[in-house]
Amino acid sequence: MNPLTPTGISERIQQIEGTLSSVGEKMKETATLHKAGSLGDALTASVQNSVRSWIDVHPIFAWILLHPLWSMGIAILVLWIAFSLLTVLVDATVQLISPILKLPLTGFKRLLLPRRFVKADSSQRLMEVLDRLEALRQEQDGLLKQVRTMLASELNVKEKSVSADQTLSSKR
Repeated sequence: MNPLTPTGISERIQQIEGTLSSVGEKMKETATLHKAGSLGDALTASVQNSVRSWIDVHPIFAWILLHPLWSMGIAILVLWIAFSLLTVLVDATVQLISPILKLPLTGFKRLLLPRRFVKADSSQRLMEVLDRLEALRQEQDGLLKQVRTMLASELNVKEKSVSADQTLSSKR
């Protein structure tokens, strides 16, 4: 597009007018800031207007602000919930990261130490002890059966000898 053509000139004039109008608006804003006294007063007024409009839209928060005991209670509740969530988050992170960080050490220990020097898991050791106790109980039951059979056979022998003695003494 040629800037010397009538369309190019009219477009350029429109751009200049837009720029001038935006500069004029900014100058008006600056003038209102100066009328307010200072920049701090203008910012305070702006924040107050924003808060008022927000409270108008959200009346429940206006009620909370007007009742300080309720607002303190709600603030304590929110802080307690936030702290609880943070605690849960930290605990979950520790539980997830701790095994990951221990993995290289346990793998290194298993590679370097012979199997007999590596401590067995306590649950594994407990199972071994329980299996051994069960084997000993079965052996004890077997030995008790042998003792009973031996005692029963001795009683039978003694009864036979006593009865034989009685028959002999009755024949005499």
